[in-house]
Amino acid sequence: MRLLFVHADRISWEPTKKAIKDAEEGKAGSAEEALVAFTAVERSDEADPKAAAAKAVAELQNVLGQVKAKRIVLYPYAHLSTELSSPAAARAALDEMESLLRKAKVEVQRAPFGWYKAFELKAKGHPLSELSRSIGSAAKKPERMQAQKPVNVAAALRKSKPEAASEHDHRIIGAKLDLFSFQEPAPGIPFYHPKGLVLRNQLIEFLRKEQDKRGYQEILTPELMNQTLWHISGHWDHYKENMFFSEVDGTQFALKPMNCPGAILFYRNAMRSYRELPIRASEFGTIHRNERSGVLSGLFRVRGFTMDDAHLFVTPEQLEAEIAQTIELVKAVYGVFGFPFHVELSTKPEKSMGDPKLWEKAEAALASALKREKMEHKVNAGDGAFYGPKIDFHIKDSLGRTWQCGTVQVDFQMPERFELSYTGEDGKEHRPIIIHRAIFGSLDRFIGILVEHYQGAFPVWLAPIQARVLSFTDRNVPAAQTLLAELRAAGIRADSDFSNATVNGKVRDAELQKIPYILTIGDREEKECSVAVRRRGEQKVGPMARTELFEELIQKAQKRG
Repeated sequence: MRLLFVHADRISWEPTKKAIKDAEEGKAGSAEEALVAFTAVERSDEADPKAAAAKAVAELQNVLGQVKAKRIVLYPYAHLSTELSSPAAARAALDEMESLLRKAKVEVQRAPFGWYKAFELKAKGHPLSELSRSIGSAAKKPERMQAQKPVNVAAALRKSKPEAASEHDHRIIGAKLDLFSFQEPAPGIPFYHPKGLVLRNQLIEFLRKEQDKRGYQEILTPELMNQTLWHISGHWDHYKENMFFSEVDGTQFALKPMNCPGAILFYRNAMRSYRELPIRASEFGTIHRNERSGVLSGLFRVRGFTMDDAHLFVTPEQLEAEIAQTIELVKAVYGVFGFPFHVELSTKPEKSMGDPKLWEKAEAALASALKREKMEHKVNAGDGAFYGPKIDFHIKDSLGRTWQCGTVQVDFQMPERFELSYTGEDGKEHRPIIIHRAIFGSLDRFIGILVEHYQGAFPVWLAPIQARVLSFTDRNVPAAQTLLAELRAAGIRADSDFSNATVNGKVRDAELQKIPYILTIGDREEKECSVAVRRRGEQKVGPMARTELFEELIQKAQKRG
């Protein structure tokens, strides 16, 4: 059995279409303050559905006790597995789970079995908000990799998840614009194509420059590290089930699920003085998390992704000012994309590490910084990370959806666990405080958000191809090639179409690729040393002097926002 637990503020569901003939009665429903158990019963459970149900209920009750939810929602969700049991066995296991929970006097609701369902979910933001389990499933034998055929992304989405097949979906847009793909040998990890990598690198370079202005130092730490590190950090106890492991020379290693311990080891590599602090160590670090296949969703939910992490090592006196500067950075970055956002302050959870008095100090510092920056905010009691309270920033995109991206977390616990220190002005050793900070959050998820936010029509500074040069006839190709070379020399990302197709056909192809500037050279343009310019979204085509064109293009390419 495959299980995905989500601690939800609210979930609602509505049956849309029967998936099997003998489906349960299809009733819509909703629940608040619930532990949602997305459940897929597998072939290996058919031998003894009651035993599988008993194991699943034991896990459910364990997690329910940790998150202190008020009720459980059993949600049949076939997408979690490709090794599904028969409907009869699945129904029997779910019935048994519901019965066992009621006997244990647990309030339980059940979404209808055998239906395609639309659902809306608002999850909690703490480390226990999402947990996956595998109950008694046998491992599949490895298969030989077959030669890959081109995939029609839109058709594949409609077949597997009809509700996700919108033409606005970033997976469909990404395939049409040749930005990225997903391949069978690396499920849940994106392959960035040249144009997608340009987009990714532009975001990194933009944030890198903003951080440089504010005194950040950039580091890069290993992806594979000894398990001892993860015991010290607390991830072994709180996050082990979401990690990938490998044995090297008889010692167990783990792919990092977070960048924090690597940054801490960077800090520990030298004796530190109060004169050096604050140390602002940024890292575009690749991390891996063992997500179940059924919850993978394009760039929004992946197994390998890059975080725009930073870890600020500060003295107590510097804490509030550094939080305020980070809030200012968040406002500056989100303002470039026109994202409105709201703020939530999450406090000490039930399961947490460290001295409660230190938690009080951390929460007070975050609240004071928000007041200092005049930021209205909502308080989420008990939703902090296991090592410290946090501020989360929720952006709103052009489709009206909200996304939790940026975060600022104050951590007194890791410095204690790793015995970090600096020499104070008094000559004595003191503990620094760590501020964990991300702006984009997952860079990959942020790209998915941007693809859908702009529907692929990126502003000029972000556009993978900023201008395309077209030749009117074959005799105009040399002049068009000269223009292409000049654009590239000026730092403009330009490509060309010198094919024998009609100009209208070339323009249509460029428009489908959502290229901001389409530039055509014909006999008249050669003679007048001008360019016929069509800007994205405009039907009018007009001649433009080259010097004027270059001035406009360079200005647009450099202007963010």
